[in-house]
Amino acid sequence: MLASQPSSIRRLHRFAVAALGTALLVFALAATAAGAGSTARPKPRILSGSWGTDNAVGCPGGAQGLDNIPVTFNWFIRRATIQPADFRIVRSDGSVAVPTCALQFPPDESDEAQTVNLIGDFGDSVNGPAPVAIRVVGELRGRAPDAHRWRRIGRLPKVSVDPLSGGPYIVDAWTLTPSIYRGDPNRCTVGRTFVRVVWSNGLTAYPTGEEVGEPVTASYRALYELPNGRTVAIAPREVADLHDHESSFNADNMHDLCLPRPPRGARLTGVTIGGGLIQDPNGDPDTAQKFRTRRPVA
Repeated sequence: MLASQPSSIRRLHRFAVAALGTALLVFALAATAAGAGSTARPKPRILSGSWGTDNAVGCPGGAQGLDNIPVTFNWFIRRATIQPADFRIVRSDGSVAVPTCALQFPPDESDEAQTVNLIGDFGDSVNGPAPVAIRVVGELRGRAPDAHRWRRIGRLPKVSVDPLSGGPYIVDAWTLTPSIYRGDPNRCTVGRTFVRVVWSNGLTAYPTGEEVGEPVTASYRALYELPNGRTVAIAPREVADLHDHESSFNADNMHDLCLPRPPRGARLTGVTIGGGLIQDPNGDPDTAQKFRTRRPVA
C-alpha cells in the first residue's frame, strides 16, 4: 500500500505498500491514542512510525525486496523537501540505516501530505535486527493543515518504530475545511461535515483485502462534545477517500467520514470503530478503536 511516486504507479503498484504499520507495541494505548483534532497545530511532531512490510516493496529507481516504514506527522510535509537522508532508522543492534527512497504515496493528494513512506533495508522480522526507532535529521519543511506558509521542521524527538505484527490503529482525526477539501478527487459527495481519519497503516477490508465497504461505514462514529458537556456519537452517511489507486493493495491510510451537520457549538473529540473490520498490508486486523483528539493548543 504506501509505495511509489505517481510517475511510477503503474510499474510499481504491486510492490508499493502503504504500510503504515502495525503498531500495537502498546496494544491498549493504540485503542485510546490521542492526537490533534484541530487543524491549529503550532508545533510539528511524529504521530506514528510503523514497520509495514519486510522484504516486500520497492523504490522507483528499481531496487526491490525492501522494507518500509511509513511515518505520519501532525503537519503536512512539503514534498519537494523530502530526501531519504532526512531520516535515520535505528536497529535493535544499534546499527543505523538510511532509507533508499522516501515517498508520499499512496496518500498522494494535496490534503493527504501527513505521511512519508520510508523504503529501504531496515532489518529482518525473523532473524533480526529489527528497526526500533526513527530520527528526523534533515531539512524537512511543513505546515499545519490550516496554515499557508511552509516552515522549517528541523530535528524532532526520536520515536519508536511499531513492530511488524499487530493491526492498524487511528493516529489522528480532524475536520476538513472547505479550503483544504476543495478539489479533492475522492471527497465526500454527501453530508455537510467531513472528518479526516488517519490510521497507522494502509486500510483494506478484513479479511478479504478489498476496499472497505458497508460494514466499516456502519461501524464508524464521530464523537462530538456539546456546549452542555454531553457527548453525542454521529454515524457517517458514507466513507470517502476510497479507490484511490488501481489496486486495493495500494489503498492509503486515510478515510473521510461524510457526516450530517453536528449540533451547533459541538466540538469533535474522537472517533470510534469496531474491531475485526480493517486490515493492514500484512493482513493483521484492527482492534476496536476509541480515539480521542487533543484540545487545541493556544
